[in-house]
Amino acid sequence: MNALRRSTTLHIHSTAELAGRVESAGAARDKKRREKGQEPLRRKPMLVPIDTRAESGIELTPWQVLHALSRGYALAGQGMARGLAEHWLSLKFCEALDGNRAGAMDLTDKGRTPERWYKSMQARELAVGFGLATAEHLVQERYPDHIVSVVETSTVLRAGWPLAVSQRNKTGRPRPDYLIEAWKPGEPSKVTFVACRGNHQKAGKRAGRTRSTTIQQLVKGSELTEGMQIGPWNSVPCLVLSTEILGQGGIVVNVLQSPGEAVLPLRVPNTPGNADEEIPDKAGVPYPNAIRIPARAGRRARNVDGFQIDTGDVAWFGQLVARTGAAGLSAFSGGGRNTAQYLTARQGREHYDTPSAAATSSTDDADFHVGGVRFVGTDHVFRIDSVRVEAFSGMADSLYELIKKGSVEEYREEAFRLRASWHAAESAGWNGPLSVRPDGTLMALSILPVRKRRVP
Repeated sequence: MNALRRSTTLHIHSTAELAGRVESAGAARDKKRREKGQEPLRRKPMLVPIDTRAESGIELTPWQVLHALSRGYALAGQGMARGLAEHWLSLKFCEALDGNRAGAMDLTDKGRTPERWYKSMQARELAVGFGLATAEHLVQERYPDHIVSVVETSTVLRAGWPLAVSQRNKTGRPRPDYLIEAWKPGEPSKVTFVACRGNHQKAGKRAGRTRSTTIQQLVKGSELTEGMQIGPWNSVPCLVLSTEILGQGGIVVNVLQSPGEAVLPLRVPNTPGNADEEIPDKAGVPYPNAIRIPARAGRRARNVDGFQIDTGDVAWFGQLVARTGAAGLSAFSGGGRNTAQYLTARQGREHYDTPSAAATSSTDDADFHVGGVRFVGTDHVFRIDSVRVEAFSGMADSLYELIKKGSVEEYREEAFRLRASWHAAESAGWNGPLSVRPDGTLMALSILPVRKRRVP
C-alpha cells in the first residue's frame, strides 16, 4: 500500500539520436518492402524530440499510473464481465510497481517474474498506463490552463467508419490508440493523437535488442498516427511512445512527437451543436482515398486511404469526442445506463443500456468521502495475499449528477471551476493510495477490517 502511494520518478527519453534511429529504421523497412514489390507504409514525415520542462522525468505514484490505465480502458472492452475486465484490470498490477533505491519507477521482484504467457499482457497494458500518464503530462504542460481528457480512438471512430476492411479480413485500419482533448469552456478544444507500446527486453551492453524493439515500436506508432487526419494533412500533433518496462535504472518512456496544432470548433451551451445533444452515427464516411497529401519531396499531390475528418464533419466530430469522453467518465463510475445515453448504436450503446448484474458489472451504488468531498462510483473487493482490500473509482458527487442527467457542457464548466480544489482532497490524510484528477475522477484503495470467523 505504501509503495503504491510513494512518489517516484518516471524517466523520459527523447533525443535527436532517438529520432534519427527511428528514421533510419523506417527507411530500412521501406527498402525491404520495395524489394518484395510492396508499397512502403505511410508514416509521419517528421518525428522530433519533445519540448518539455521535465527533462529528468515526471514525478508520480504507481497508483496514478494505474488510474491513467483504468481511465484509458474504461470503454475499451464491452462484454458480460466488463466491470471486472475494464477499469479494474489495472488492479492486477498493484504488486508490480514500486520505486528503486534511486527513487525511480521500477518493477518489484514480483513484477519482474511473471508467467511467460503473462509478460506480453503486462507489457501491453502497463505501456498504456505509462504512455497515457506521460502523454497527459506533456499535453497539460503545453496547455496549462486546460483540462485534459482521454478517449479511446476505436470507440470514437465506430460512429462513422468501419474499423476493419471486411468481416473476412480482420486486419485493423491504422489509427492512433488514443485522442487527448485539452479543453477549456469558452475556447476551442485542442486535439493530440497518441500511440503507446511497451516491451520487456532487457538492455544489454550494446542495448541492441532493447533499442531495436523500442525503435520498431516507435516506427509502428508513426504509422498508426499517420492513418488519421483532422483538417489539413499532418496538422494534428502526435505523440508516439514506447515504454521499456525493464529499462536501465528503472522504467523508461521513450517518446517522440510530430508537431502541429488542431482545434475543434467552439461549442456554445444551450445552442444547436452543443455536446448535450444526442448525435446519430454518421454512416458512410469514406475511408478509401479520403486523405489528401499535398505535393512534397518531389512527389505529386495524391489521395490515400485513411480516417479523414473534413471541415464539414469537424463540428460533429467535436460533439462525438466530448460525448464519448462523458461516456468514459460514466463507465469509470459504474454508470451503466447513464453511460448508454452518450454512445451511438455502433459505439456499443446496447452493451450499457441493459440491466447489469453487480457480480459482473460496475454499478454506481458506492460512495467515498475524503477531504469533505463526497465521491460517487463503484467499488470492488479483492485480496492481496491474505489481506482484503477495497478499490473505489468514481467522480465528485456534484459532477457525476451533471453527467448522469446528460449535461456535458455544464459538467465541463463546473469541472473547470473546481479543477484546482482536488489537491486538498488528495492531501487530506487518506491512509491508502489515492488519486484525484482535474476532471473530478477519483480512484482509491483501502484495507478492509479483518473479518471475525465464526467458530463451529
